[in-house]
Amino acid sequence: MSLNSLEVKISELEEQIARKNRQIQELELMHKISKEAAGVIHLNKSLQLIANEACDAFKAGIGSILLIDLELEELVIKAARGLDEAVIRETRVKVGERVSGWVAEFREPLLVVDIEKDQRFAKRSNEKYFNKSLIAAPIFCLGQFMGVININNKKTKEVFTEHDLDLLVAIAEQAGIIINNADNYKKLQNLYMDTVSALTEAIDTRDHYTKNHSEHVTQYAVDIARELGLSEERISILRDAAKLHDIGKIGVHDYILMKPGKLTNEEWEEIKLHALKGVKILQPLTFLNGSIDIIRSHHERYDGQGYPDGRKGEDIPFEARIMAVADSFDAMTTERPYRKALTTKEALDEIVREKGSQFDPDIADAFLRCVSKKNYSFSQESTDLKE
Repeated sequence: MSLNSLEVKISELEEQIARKNRQIQELELMHKISKEAAGVIHLNKSLQLIANEACDAFKAGIGSILLIDLELEELVIKAARGLDEAVIRETRVKVGERVSGWVAEFREPLLVVDIEKDQRFAKRSNEKYFNKSLIAAPIFCLGQFMGVININNKKTKEVFTEHDLDLLVAIAEQAGIIINNADNYKKLQNLYMDTVSALTEAIDTRDHYTKNHSEHVTQYAVDIARELGLSEERISILRDAAKLHDIGKIGVHDYILMKPGKLTNEEWEEIKLHALKGVKILQPLTFLNGSIDIIRSHHERYDGQGYPDGRKGEDIPFEARIMAVADSFDAMTTERPYRKALTTKEALDEIVREKGSQFDPDIADAFLRCVSKKNYSFSQESTDLKE
């Protein structure tokens, strides 16, 4: 075999190896995305993962996933890499406009070699296409159009290929499955929450003394969380916990909950079990995992003298410490069979006295600031919370 022939053979083998390696990487990418599709819980996080993985796969600096708002007939960015936050927040693309709108209108994948020379986009595209070449694909599931995935600004400065477009179409198919799964999961989640919330309302309404208790506690807890600068994700988890914090009382006898006199030791021990009973009821609802530990610990005290676990200080989940203040304030300002309601001032004085013992001092102070800002008050007739 001549040296020339040998070099050609080596070159062919190297090309085959490179192609096989690329196929392996693509299979690994699709496997990773399909795993995400199987376990999707948070849609935006899943879409961001796809955008990141797609950019990595194509060695691209910019990628975005836009979902369709059917009523407005426009696309909104739900995940992106390489775009400013302001662009992500403000971008709205009408069907038929720009690259994404073209894909949405014609429902076809798109490869553009040079955006400035393509007659479809040269005069009407204000988007930044640093390398001029781009690819985009429609996202479908079960025949329904859902959005568009775009990739551009290849770091190697190379033009995108038909092979690149085929891979993006495959990624778009997986994105469609994820969006559909997330939608079904959300519907199921809402159904469970409606059912469980109905149980909580049943607990509140069977005793007129505690009517609207969960609603009030939720409002206080969310206000405290916002005052302390918690993220919206943490506030959402706290909100669910506050709505459901007393669900375990469904397993406590009415004669104990509404007893007008002092509880016996045995009756008090049964009351104290309601946090653990709530955990047991909610544990099968895995989407509430973040809320369940808050519910378990909302009667713990900062000094370690609470229940059910005797946790102390920062060992108590932060959101549970918020709940402790919110729950106690509403309990103190609500009339009960065994005592009159405290005035707002009396209840606030009690919270101040219990800072560092029953309550986390920083959270107690945050609640005091909320009260001064919002001027909470109650209608004597409806007990609806007003600000």
